[in-house]
Amino acid sequence: MRKKARWFSLYRRLVGLFTSRPRFVYLGEKVSEPSVILSNHEAAAGPLTWERYFDMPKRFWAAHEMTEGVRSVFRYLAYYYFPDKKHFNKAISKFFAFFASPFVSLYYRGLKPIATFRDALGFVRTIRESRRALDEGESVILFPEDSSKGYSDRLKSIHSGFAVFCERMLRRGRDLNVVLTYFSRKKRTVLIDRPFKYSELRRRFGGAAGIAEAARRRINQLADIAESA
Repeated sequence: MRKKARWFSLYRRLVGLFTSRPRFVYLGEKVSEPSVILSNHEAAAGPLTWERYFDMPKRFWAAHEMTEGVRSVFRYLAYYYFPDKKHFNKAISKFFAFFASPFVSLYYRGLKPIATFRDALGFVRTIRESRRALDEGESVILFPEDSSKGYSDRLKSIHSGFAVFCERMLRRGRDLNVVLTYFSRKKRTVLIDRPFKYSELRRRFGGAAGIAEAARRRINQLADIAESA
C-alpha cells in the first residue's frame, strides 16, 4: 500500500472543510478485501467524499489529463469539464479553470490516482497499475458514469471498462468482488450493496456491455433506496 505524503494529509484536511462526513450504510457484509468499487460521481463531491471518509486502503481511476501537471489540468477543466459536464460558457470555464487548476493539480499529485486512457495501449497501463494496487491490498474505486453531457441523479449510461478489467483478472485466476454503491449528497449517505463476484455477474449478464447495464440499473435502484430513506 502506498503511503501518502505528509503534506497531502494536511491538504486533504483542508479539502475536507468543504465536505461533511456521510453515513456509510451497508446492505450486506462490509468490504473486507481488495475489491472493485463502483460509485456515481455526483460531480466532484463523490470522489472527494470517498477519498476523505472511506477508511480502507484505496486507489482511484482518474482521467490521465488530471495527472499530468497544471497545464494539462487547465486544458481538461477549461475545454472539457466545465463546458461539457457543468455546462458553463467558454469564458466562465476558462476563468474557473485558471484559478482551480493549480489546486486541483496539487490534489491529484498527492492522491496518486490510476490514470485512465482512451486508447488500447493506455488501457493496458491502467490494468497493470490496477492489478498492482490490488496486490498491495488496495481497493480500486471507479466512477464509471458517462458524464460527457453532464451529471445526473440517475445514471443514464456507464462505461464498461471495469468489467473488461475484471475479465482480465479472472483470466489470471483472480475472481474479484464488485461492489456497487450510491452516494446521495442530499442525504449525506453512501449506500453500499453486498459484494458480487465478477464470475457471478458474468454468468448472469454475459459480456462487458451486459454487466455494465446491469450495474447501472442496480446503482439507480440504490439511488431510489437512498433518497427514500
